[in-house]
Amino acid sequence: MKVKCKIWIKCKSEKEAKMLNDAIKIDNERYIESKARGNYIEAEAKANDILSILHTLDDFLACLSLAQQSIEVAERIKRE
Repeated sequence: MKVKCKIWIKCKSEKEAKMLNDAIKIDNERYIESKARGNYIEAEAKANDILSILHTLDDFLACLSLAQQSIEVAERIKRE
């Protein structure tokens, strides 16, 4: 069975969406396609079964969370 999932992540701004997508893009190859569109990250994953797509999405969201935390820390340091 083929499984496909699309998700949209709303970011604070277009700049943040682009920065986050650029940060995680290299990890996405062959597993998930993503692009910044306005202040959203649009991602599409395809897999042969549900467990594979769940693993892909879990990894994608974990990487996205880490990238977002890194950006927040860098912005906080810049303000200090």
